[in-house]
Amino acid sequence: MERAAAISFSLSILTGLYAGEGVLPQGPVNGAVGRTVMFITNLSPQPQPFITISWSFNGENIINSTSDSTGPGYRERITLNRTTGSLELRNLTLADSGQYIVAIVKATTETISQSTELVVYEPVSNASITGPAEHLFANESSANLTCEGAGHITLRQWMKDGQPLPPGDNLFFSEDNRTVSISPVMRHDAGEYKCYLANPASFANASHIVIVNYGPDSMTILSPDTAEVETFTLLYCSVVSVPPARFTWLFNGQQTSVHEAGYVITSISYNNSGDYRCVAMNDLTRRNVSGDHHLSVKDRSATPLSPEAAAGIAVTVTLVVVTVGLGLYFGINHNRPQPCTILV
Repeated sequence: MERAAAISFSLSILTGLYAGEGVLPQGPVNGAVGRTVMFITNLSPQPQPFITISWSFNGENIINSTSDSTGPGYRERITLNRTTGSLELRNLTLADSGQYIVAIVKATTETISQSTELVVYEPVSNASITGPAEHLFANESSANLTCEGAGHITLRQWMKDGQPLPPGDNLFFSEDNRTVSISPVMRHDAGEYKCYLANPASFANASHIVIVNYGPDSMTILSPDTAEVETFTLLYCSVVSVPPARFTWLFNGQQTSVHEAGYVITSISYNNSGDYRCVAMNDLTRRNVSGDHHLSVKDRSATPLSPEAAAGIAVTVTLVVVTVGLGLYFGINHNRPQPCTILV
């Protein structure tokens, strides 16, 4: 029987006609140097064990389950699943690229055989992005981001803030996708850029934060125009600036000790009435912007009565009026002279 199986296997290889097409998934199988691949068959464990399982590489024997013979260089690198015919190959090298053939003789002496291709790549590693070292200023500066890495790179892809990065009016890619050029940089170009390097068996990525400096501009002073005496009052200076702006406040033309965006007056007095000016300065762009606001302090208004209190007062007044009226009525009647009766 073993001789018949061997003859059947030999004939199938010589003729190039293999029974059992689809025993292996459609290739190629991809692997990376130093890593592991699995050649997985689509066979389920059989009621009776296979007579023989044989794997070969470029015509040379890897393993034969009948004789337990293992080809040179494979003894510590392979594991054969004898119930399905699948093969694990470890510690891959570039020399492992090539054609692999599996031939299985079932208990019925039927031979099934198929080939597949293994492509081994140098793994992608050491991804990095090189960007400009100097500060970038909106509408003025240009920037180049270059992605590098080691290994066999077949794909380069750029992302920004988690989304694919398309070319634009001010954004261009080099022919090999290695470099992104932005000229001039705009405010919306700030963010996290990622470069993905890959081949069919491995990948690596790197990220780079782009900061675009601009402003300050779009100043708004948030504050009431009037404030009641002895109340808490806040004047807030809002601007758009990268990096954050530095603030100075002036009151009636005189510089104050306040250097924050918010000018806080915990208990305002009449002396706080006047003109306030906020000056915002960006230390990198060397630009500044200012805004003015006039604040008036007035007397505290009387607290208006609630509907319940007003109703209570109305009821009380009504009772007082009724009481006084009754008192006058009975008082007048009590003091009125009584008629006299004369007896004759």
